[in-house]
Amino acid sequence: MSEPTTLRDEIEAALDAPEPQAAPEPVSAPEPVAEAAPAPEPTEAESAPAEARQDLNSLAEEEKPESGPQRDEQGRFKPKEKEEGIQPGPKAGPKQQGEKAPASWRPDVREHWAQLPEPVRAEVQRLEVERNRVLQESAEARKGYDAVMKTIAPYEGFIRAENSNALQAIDNLMSTAARLRTGTAPELAQLVSGIINQFGVGRFGKGFIEMLDSALVGQVPALDPQQAALDQVLNQRLAPMQQMFNQFQQAQQAQEQRVTQQAQNEVNTFLERAEFGNDVREEMADIIESASRRGQNISLLDAYKKACMLNDNVRTVISQRAKNQGAQQQTQAAQRARSAAVSVSGGAPVGGLKQDPTNVRAAIEAAIVQTAR
Repeated sequence: MSEPTTLRDEIEAALDAPEPQAAPEPVSAPEPVAEAAPAPEPTEAESAPAEARQDLNSLAEEEKPESGPQRDEQGRFKPKEKEEGIQPGPKAGPKQQGEKAPASWRPDVREHWAQLPEPVRAEVQRLEVERNRVLQESAEARKGYDAVMKTIAPYEGFIRAENSNALQAIDNLMSTAARLRTGTAPELAQLVSGIINQFGVGRFGKGFIEMLDSALVGQVPALDPQQAALDQVLNQRLAPMQQMFNQFQQAQQAQEQRVTQQAQNEVNTFLERAEFGNDVREEMADIIESASRRGQNISLLDAYKKACMLNDNVRTVISQRAKNQGAQQQTQAAQRARSAAVSVSGGAPVGGLKQDPTNVRAAIEAAIVQTAR
């Protein structure tokens, strides 16, 4: 190759010159290597400049996901890093066991609560919670039903006389009210005519038509002026007394409400503390009411004790507990007696001198003592 003579030739020669390669690291014992395959022709990526190849390699290393456990400088496995934004949730603790049986159970059945398996007790507690939830949710509906039935109660006689029921009577009344408000003139006249004939003429006879006619034209009997003035003066004089009576009645009602509320709170607190309070509350109410009629005052504790004896289920549980407690006390007493008997020794005291009998009586006593040992 001729030497470059121009600047262009020098530049072309510099571009064609091969890149210097790094010297290989020395190895102690080279291993035989199989015959290398012929090198493939360089591609466009390999023929690119070194800086571009270096950027692509570093980018590939950054995007390459790490697979498998990583090791530190000492060769130990690195702890697995937590993913950002994801935290382990709290571990589920042991389920709480039901400490007490449901209060709605009978006392004799509650005695077997501790023997039930844990899944059964958990299911029972779940059903109790569900039942209480349903009762709470339906409380307003029950209150509304009770209010309706209490309103209808004074008119049950009329409903039974027509061979109807409460719902049918309400439907008939609401239907009549709707027809009175929305019916046409002929319909309204026919309806009123039927009402007059059924409840007016049917009860008071033909004279009811004249009374109705007078009321419609406004011919209402006038009041006596003297009587009206007398009533007005009397009402004015009695107004202070009536007001005082109303105030006294309101204060009395407030006092009765306070006493009733206080007594109810006291009873509820006692029943919550008593083991069989909810089981014998009706018996307690009967006992307290009976004592009140006789003019006797009885405490809640005495009423509770008597009610427990009147309730068959509660009495059975209390009797069984008393028997078990008595048998346990007898067993403990027998064990203490056996322990005391074993601790007593029948031998002669340590250090006692053995004397030979000197006569027949002494010999017999010595033989008895020896046999007793």
